[in-house]
Amino acid sequence: MRLPSEHLTPAAHQALVRLSSWMPFAKAGQEMEALLGVHVSRSTAWRHCLSVGEASLQIQDEQAHPLSVLPEEPASAKLVMSTDGAFVPLQHGQWSEVKLVAIAQVEARQDQAHQVGLSYFARMQEAPRFAELASSEIRRRGVERAEQVAAIQDGAEWVQGFVRSHRRDALRILDFAHAAQRIHAIAEVARSLGQSLEEGWVEVQCHELKMRGPHGVLQRLKELYERSGKPAEMREDLHYFRKREEQMDYPTYQQQGWPIGSGVVESGNKVVMQARMKGPGMHWKESHVNPLLVLRTSLCNDRWQEMWQGQEQRRHTQHQKQRLQRQQERTRKRQAREQLLRSLVLPPPPPDPVPAQKGLKGRTEAQKRWGRNVIRSSPSSLGSAKQ
Repeated sequence: MRLPSEHLTPAAHQALVRLSSWMPFAKAGQEMEALLGVHVSRSTAWRHCLSVGEASLQIQDEQAHPLSVLPEEPASAKLVMSTDGAFVPLQHGQWSEVKLVAIAQVEARQDQAHQVGLSYFARMQEAPRFAELASSEIRRRGVERAEQVAAIQDGAEWVQGFVRSHRRDALRILDFAHAAQRIHAIAEVARSLGQSLEEGWVEVQCHELKMRGPHGVLQRLKELYERSGKPAEMREDLHYFRKREEQMDYPTYQQQGWPIGSGVVESGNKVVMQARMKGPGMHWKESHVNPLLVLRTSLCNDRWQEMWQGQEQRRHTQHQKQRLQRQQERTRKRQAREQLLRSLVLPPPPPDPVPAQKGLKGRTEAQKRWGRNVIRSSPSSLGSAKQ
């Protein structure tokens, strides 16, 4: 196997990239020296990690093509798909959203829904492109082949579009924590406007929403809104509830064995992106975010070896291609140089000789003179002259 740059062995190379995916680059170099006795600088750790991440990113992008070949897991009876976004710090004080989808199987244990077999896909992309690239993980997990799929998430429009593009018939469930947060916000505005609400009013509404559904809660929120003078601060939250009333039938969802919270994607944001990319003083170059996200999801999905073998094959193929291109370029330059030297050193070839022709017409002037001289000096010509 071809050794990486800096003469790291294959095992040390993989260890360095894996450590760099878990912790800051400088810390990864320290751990390499402590564990393996190999001194690696921060810049070297960063360079190796970025190189592997970029190769793996190319592979994942290609796997998003509908005709690509990738491992497919057996279809599950019930799957949960949850999508959300979180912001990552970029250079020059900028922030950008990393979108993440978490997929899990739903199992009933002691009358409770448990989510197992978690996997993630994360990218810093616009929503349409993210939905396109995530199709590789969607197809691998069998979201399109599962008997039942529930999409548990907040009410963002781009999230709804993501669900429609991959499983239009998925059961939409509004994350209960987001619904409860809206109730809290409405109550705070009402109190700020002088409305008197009994102690524990918010908790009572949240409990009723969870156990009886949204109809009664929406009615009380509407009454509170009108009693408060229809403030603009409440109007948006109330409209949010009305628009998503069908997604808040929590008693039915629980009876059917579905979870009602999007905790899998909330924790996924922390595990996949924030734990590695939002440390003290970290600011990332935009082009470096997605390569590192690929490495992070490979770790969290327990697919590190699969990722590593794929990128090794990709990098080896690219190396062979570059090597062939360099050989062809050197051959072309050598041939051009040899041709130039021949034109400067060797004399031009002589012209082709003129073929001899019969009769006097084809003879040169010297040959003609030589022939006349021979005739004059021959005995027969002399005898003829005497006669």
